[in-house]
Amino acid sequence: MINLTLRKGSALIALLLLLSACASDRIPGPNNRMIASHHDAARYLVRMAGADLQPNSRMIAASFADVNNLTSSSTFGRMASQQLVSSFVIQGFSFVEMLMRNSVYIDSREGEFLLSREVADLSTEHNAPVVLVGTYAVADDNIFVTARLIRTADNVIVASYDYAVPYTRDMRTLLRPVR
Repeated sequence: MINLTLRKGSALIALLLLLSACASDRIPGPNNRMIASHHDAARYLVRMAGADLQPNSRMIAASFADVNNLTSSSTFGRMASQQLVSSFVIQGFSFVEMLMRNSVYIDSREGEFLLSREVADLSTEHNAPVVLVGTYAVADDNIFVTARLIRTADNVIVASYDYAVPYTRDMRTLLRPVR
């Protein structure tokens, strides 16, 4: 009987250790699938970028654009970008807040877009050698997202990650045109 109890106890301890090891890579936060997907994407981008992403350097983030109209975004596109930024900041990276800058044109309905000719100037002005950009496409059941980190000195993609967010009633609301 004692031998059986020890085996059960050992199995329980092993299971708890396994679960804690799996959870150690996750940043605690709200239990929301959209937020979790964006935070997972940010962690993957950090790992993929490696030495191209220095914790002491600053970055700039653009609103994620509708892949069918790259000059258009939505509440979803702005939230996707901001939620990735939140995860980067949790991991110790710095971002220049573009929403508070007077020198960047921001249409409240479209978000901030970084045009290629402006990226180099903004990057130099803010000492931000990497830019976070992304696109999304809406399908029947999912919103497909691509997030990228681009080195502004030579426009090289240093990290890219594709993921999907379920197309729920909340997502339909976030994708509606702002009136």
